[in-house]
Amino acid sequence: MSHKTIASINMTLDAKSIDNAIREIRHIQEQLVEAMNDLIQKLADEGVKEAKAQVAVMDAVDTGELERSIYGYYDPQSRIGYIIAGAPHAFYVEYGTGPVGEENQHPDPGSAAWAYNIGSTIHQNIEHPEWGVGWWYPGDDGKPHWTQGQPSRPFMYNTMMWLEEAAETLGRTLLS
Repeated sequence: MSHKTIASINMTLDAKSIDNAIREIRHIQEQLVEAMNDLIQKLADEGVKEAKAQVAVMDAVDTGELERSIYGYYDPQSRIGYIIAGAPHAFYVEYGTGPVGEENQHPDPGSAAWAYNIGSTIHQNIEHPEWGVGWWYPGDDGKPHWTQGQPSRPFMYNTMMWLEEAAETLGRTLLS
């Protein structure tokens, strides 16, 4: 959809001219709302693509569940665009886990109530003679596995930063 920028409204101080100016202002308001809706929808769509690209770039693809779980939508009632990573392990990838995550934290660690080295599957934070500090956890195969955790791979944070930079460019494109 193409939108035109209207620089000024000319009027004189008579009733007919004022009524025309009011109609023009209302028309501009409608165009702005439509342009904003288009922009937020576009940002949500592009944000989904960027989040999936970030997962791949950060080597956070294992089974593909995380990438497949990323979706977005625009709610016209609230005028909010959403980008969601719905996989259960998305937070662990985003913020990291264990000693490794604690040493390689998220760029904005205060953005979530996140704590390292705790959780229902971390039975004990122990020192392994060969592998160092970490914990055993039950694997999907039913066997215990050892880990020291993983570093933060902030795919959603990076997507947010990308969207902040892209918003102006996308807005200009939609308004031209």
